[in-house]
Amino acid sequence: MTKNLESIIRDARYIINNADKLANPAEHLPILSEIQHIILQSDAKFYEGIERKRVPFEKIEKSINLDIIIANGCSMVGNIEIARILDYGEKDVSNVIDIICKDQQRTEEQKDIVIKYFEKEGYKYKPLPYNIYGFKLSLNGEEIRISDLYGIYYYIEVELTGLKLYTTIDTAGNVFIKKSGLDRALYFDNFGLFSLLYKFLRYKERDIKDLEEYENKYKDKIEGIINKGFSEEDFNSLRNSISKKDIDKIRKNLGKYLEKHLSSVYGSLYKVIEYV
Repeated sequence: MTKNLESIIRDARYIINNADKLANPAEHLPILSEIQHIILQSDAKFYEGIERKRVPFEKIEKSINLDIIIANGCSMVGNIEIARILDYGEKDVSNVIDIICKDQQRTEEQKDIVIKYFEKEGYKYKPLPYNIYGFKLSLNGEEIRISDLYGIYYYIEVELTGLKLYTTIDTAGNVFIKKSGLDRALYFDNFGLFSLLYKFLRYKERDIKDLEEYENKYKDKIEGIINKGFSEEDFNSLRNSISKKDIDKIRKNLGKYLEKHLSSVYGSLYKVIEYV
């Protein structure tokens, strides 16, 4: 195992050290698959080198105009995107703003927009290392850090009054290394709808609470997100990211939710997933 690991690390050193500069990460899938296998077989531990926490959306919104800093062809992901669409100020969201862009040119444009905005507002910011997320493993007494992301991407930390935020800017097609395998970053025109679907896929207690809060407070706006639907490009991205097993799980969890919420607006999601 050690000899195999040494060999793979040696062959992959350039890729590991330049994870955020790979213009075509798909070219490196064979060696990334080998690295993923080693991570799975070793005692590698996943780590985050940031201070992640939840904060009310209004604290972010008061300091950063999210509507103007998001470049065309880029979009935020997760609760923060849903809270932005709903204008749900009191909703607790992550202090990590995850942005995904359609292509590398837009990723560069998004990075420039964010930095220029921080400079204009007088905020103190700094780029973070490419391997701020990843895996730690030991090789002959040396700690090796291997990023979990490969492609063109940026991590930026900004200090606001009483709040530290992190912005991640990722490119569709970038490759994630996970212990379960390799995954691709995908872009959706309707990331709000994807974020709702993902909650039914994961369906943990916090997800259920979020879903209840959203429709109890903003039923009409949630209905608007669902009725907007997916573009054909979005459906293709969904088909590439979610398996039939995942769809069955979403359908099953949606059924569980509707048993307790008979008139739920989320019933319309059945019309979405039937086309996947």
